[in-house]
Amino acid sequence: MDSFQHFCPEHIGMLIVIAAAITAGLLTVRKMSDTKTGITVILLSLATLAGEIVQDYLLVKEGGDLIGFLPLHLCNLGIFVNLIAAFSRGKIQLFFAEVSLVLIMPGSVAALLFPDWTYRPFWSYLPLLCFFTHSLIVFIPLVFLIRGITHVSFKHFWYSYLFLLVTVPPIYLFNIKNGQNYMFLSYPPANSPLKWLCELTGEKYYLIGLLALITVILIVEYAVHDGARMAERKIAR
Repeated sequence: MDSFQHFCPEHIGMLIVIAAAITAGLLTVRKMSDTKTGITVILLSLATLAGEIVQDYLLVKEGGDLIGFLPLHLCNLGIFVNLIAAFSRGKIQLFFAEVSLVLIMPGSVAALLFPDWTYRPFWSYLPLLCFFTHSLIVFIPLVFLIRGITHVSFKHFWYSYLFLLVTVPPIYLFNIKNGQNYMFLSYPPANSPLKWLCELTGEKYYLIGLLALITVILIVEYAVHDGARMAERKIAR
């Protein structure tokens, strides 16, 4: 079998393992000191980068074109966002940790649920490395959150838009020049929510629909975080 389907038994089993591992990891991190937490985040961020490098090396070694494996997808950018957050402090850390949580983490969750690496055998190196790196991209911002490093607030709603304003235009132009589809700006991956979005909006308005989808997700996330904070204050009274 040279491919696998979304939500096949192996995929569902992997999702269960990932959910259990993330839950166990967060429970462990809650008991750590700030120093150990900082070291853990740095090591995990470096491990994510290492996984990406190994993956690209193996793909190129197979004869693939490096230009098609550059770390320019949103989840790939999350590797560097997490590294910056892990090694920085103050406002810079707050900015990148929040972008990682509210913008990049939902993308990684979607990638785990609807992976676009199904064209390889499930137990081959590419799917396994992709599940590994995307799981860490989900886990790391949650560590920042439960340790109180990330302070999600509607006041920071513009963080994600600033990040997208800096990253999307050059990647979009790169896609056009090189015939690539990084960040799925050119067309949506098959059998994914973005494909459904494109069918709803039409190809002409796909990017507008994509921006609208991101906005809705951000509104929901910030509303949940602000609502939870208000509930905690009422309970504390």
